[in-house]
Amino acid sequence: MSRTRYMMSGGLAFSELKDMEKLRKFSSEGWHVRKFSFIGYTLEQGESADYIYSIDYRTLDNDAEEYFELFKEAGWSLVDSAGDIHLFRAAPHTKPIYTDRDTTIEKYKNQKKPLKLAMMALVPGTIISWVISLQTAGSIHTLFFGLALLLTVLTIPLLWTALTSYGNQWKAENKKGLVILTKLLPAAAVVAAFYALMESDLKALQIVASAVIGATVFVAFITFLMSLYHRIKVKKA
Repeated sequence: MSRTRYMMSGGLAFSELKDMEKLRKFSSEGWHVRKFSFIGYTLEQGESADYIYSIDYRTLDNDAEEYFELFKEAGWSLVDSAGDIHLFRAAPHTKPIYTDRDTTIEKYKNQKKPLKLAMMALVPGTIISWVISLQTAGSIHTLFFGLALLLTVLTIPLLWTALTSYGNQWKAENKKGLVILTKLLPAAAVVAAFYALMESDLKALQIVASAVIGATVFVAFITFLMSLYHRIKVKKA
């Protein structure tokens, strides 16, 4: 029998707290998270224990040792790091990593940093690829058309994740209007894409609209499945 298992993440921007609750439940069953894995976590079997988990987002340079020592003194031990994302665990009733509004806002600002870098590369690349594909023919058109389609499928989930991260920050800042906007924009994008698909005769626009619809619906479907899975697990517990 394998002593390791995999737990899929619902996406830290979308369901960080649910991920941490699930990790705590698994620990109570004797499955403790060992490291980050692709879109999730690797768990290792051991003795059952009650641990609480928390994520921090921080770019570390020469202050890494001091940073981890600070958390250790506060009762939080490092489980694993993946880039700027750091997973900690502690005994129940340990003082939370984030205890006030200002530190919570700072957390979500740090969460957005890698997303901003990715968007700076993907969004312009996607636009440029579509422009070149529309202005060329033959093999060059085929090459950039395929590239544009691939980048579109990658960019849309990234934009949704970034939008959710902004929503998390604005929620901490109590900017209710902006939070509502982040929830409405994906639906508005799908409606606009459906309209373009039905009304436009431009093949390129129809393909872009199809990519927008497909990527957006896919992210929504995965988010729904993860939320449903979490609720079922909680009810069984």
